[in-house]
Amino acid sequence: MFINTHTHARLHDAKIELVNLMPGALEKPDYYSYGIHPWYVDANHWEHQLNELSLAVNEKRCLALGECGLDKVCKIDFQLQLKVFEKQVVLANEMKKPLIIHCVKAFNELMNVLNQLDNEMPVVIHGFNNNENIARVLLDYGCYFSFGKALLGYESNAAKALKSVGRKRFFLETDDADVSIKYIYHKAAGLLGIDETILKQQVAMNFETVFKITVT
Repeated sequence: MFINTHTHARLHDAKIELVNLMPGALEKPDYYSYGIHPWYVDANHWEHQLNELSLAVNEKRCLALGECGLDKVCKIDFQLQLKVFEKQVVLANEMKKPLIIHCVKAFNELMNVLNQLDNEMPVVIHGFNNNENIARVLLDYGCYFSFGKALLGYESNAAKALKSVGRKRFFLETDDADVSIKYIYHKAAGLLGIDETILKQQVAMNFETVFKITVT
């Protein structure tokens, strides 16, 4: 059984697809997440965005809050990003939902927010493709890592990190890439040197642990 932990579209090539949606989406898959991505924080209506999110995230099939986070490369004011992200961390803890995180060049600030707000929810860093030092800090905090198309690159940071984070701390995803989750699984199994059946079982166990649903 394939599980796609983070995707922006229903690809129908995994039994479970956790689809990233914006609050107000009309068509809803079996499982999804809601969040305010740092790219799409509206400087004039961010409070309204948060109000919409606070209502939507309580839906039973919404398994996580995200993707949300911080991005120093995008044009959105960083202080506003921080404010909106902090609100989402608080909301996730109130709703008892794990966080799916987008983070670009802002891992220090990310960790500061999580620590200052005494976050108790699981944190999944999606699309991870950073160096081993960052991976180590995140692992020490207790983060989970979701790996996607970067695994397909030769000797990528993602490929190195996958081997070091431990089998109980990772997921696999397609994000917005035009690639089947099956290719990601095949590559991950090869990198870890394990049978693909074992890989599927491990991802399913990790998914049950973090997202609190029974995988069958």
